[in-house]
Amino acid sequence: MALRMAFNDREIDASLAGVCGAYCGACPVYQAWAAQDRPRLEALAHSLGTTVDRLMCTGCRTPAAFCFGGDCDIKACAQKRGVAFCADCADYPCDRIRRFEGGAPYRAAMTRDARRLHEVGVAAWLREEDAHWRCSGCGAKVAAGSDACPACGNALKDL
Repeated sequence: MALRMAFNDREIDASLAGVCGAYCGACPVYQAWAAQDRPRLEALAHSLGTTVDRLMCTGCRTPAAFCFGGDCDIKACAQKRGVAFCADCADYPCDRIRRFEGGAPYRAAMTRDARRLHEVGVAAWLREEDAHWRCSGCGAKVAAGSDACPACGNALKDL
C-alpha cells in the first residue's frame, strides 16, 4: 500500500462524487484506505472474503483511480456513453445501477441522491453528503453501516 491520500478533514473532495451517483466518502473501503487503517482494512478484507492488498480505493474520479472491485463496469459504461454521471444517461436507472444499488444497504438511496446531485450541483451535493456522513457528536467522518462513531463512540442513527 504505497499510495497515500491526505485531505484536510473538512476538505470536500470532488473525486468522492461517484460516476454511479454514490457518495464514495461514506464507503467503508474508501474510508479505511484513505485513513490507511490497517486493522479496519483487515476486518473488511475478512468480511468481504478478499485480501488487504485488494482493498484499494481512491475514488473513481482520481487520475490513478483504484477500485477495490477491479475495473468498474459502471464507470466504463458511463465513459462509453459520454456522460459524467449515470443519471445523465437516457437509460438511467438501468439494471446495472439497480443491481449495484441493491448490493449494500447504504446504496439504497443512490438513485434519489443522484437526482439531488442534479438539483443542487456537484459542489453543493458533496457538501450535503459530507455533512450527512459525520458524527453529530464530534463531527468525525463515519462510514456507511457504522453503528457508532469510531472517534467518540456516539451511537449513530439514520445512517
